[in-house]
Amino acid sequence: MVSVEDLAVLRAQFIKTYAAMPNKMRNEIIALVDDKPYNWDTAYIEIRGETDVGDKILARLKDLKILQE
Repeated sequence: MVSVEDLAVLRAQFIKTYAAMPNKMRNEIIALVDDKPYNWDTAYIEIRGETDVGDKILARLKDLKILQE
């Protein structure tokens, strides 16, 4: 389980990474959560909105070592 403080750090890292990413790469699938694929754009919407799905995406990206605390 990822703590609230860790989620805030991961959220900031994700948004910084997303902003620097070329638009063409944003369509690539980065995580499967509850059997649904999320690309950078859809993940951004969930993470920016601080939804439960966004938190799961952040945890998954941490597990995959795409983001680190």
